[in-house]
Amino acid sequence: MIMHSLRRSAPAAFRGCQQHVSSRSFTASTTVSSAANSDSTASGPDPVTRKRENLNPALNTDKFLVGTPHAVSNLRPVKYPIPVNESLEDKLFRERCERVDAFNQNFWASNNALFNKAKADYEQKISAQNGGQPVTTEELSLFYKDFLDKAYERQMSYNRQWWIENMGLLLPAAKAAFRRWTSRSP
Repeated sequence: MIMHSLRRSAPAAFRGCQQHVSSRSFTASTTVSSAANSDSTASGPDPVTRKRENLNPALNTDKFLVGTPHAVSNLRPVKYPIPVNESLEDKLFRERCERVDAFNQNFWASNNALFNKAKADYEQKISAQNGGQPVTTEELSLFYKDFLDKAYERQMSYNRQWWIENMGLLLPAAKAAFRRWTSRSP
């Protein structure tokens, strides 16, 4: 196999690693190949596999942990790292990021719940009118337009608030970056 021989000759530093994140315990699984095995014989290298390593969010100091998408909002939760020597500026920036994430999560969870309920009601009503036939895409397009028209003000309010929240991240981010820049050792 050409692909197998190329993979065997590639240096260990260029081999990819794959991470899987579980939403329950935020665990990561990584597959790596050792440098010693990269020069192995024709049988090919045996990858050294680290089993799932538990990444406790409470003890996390250096990794952004990203979970699986939320069932309703479809947003992936993020656990921000909390360094041991976190400065006040870094803490304020991290907390502001968490607040913006919570704002997004709350909006999209409620918006998508409203959408799913309205869609189910619409499909049930149309299916009953059509004698139990499934709803067509043309009928659903009418529902989508009606839903978006009704949700226009809510969406615009969300967009305005989202821009305000994101612009509010600039000052804490600049303060944290400036503190890191000035505290560097010469």
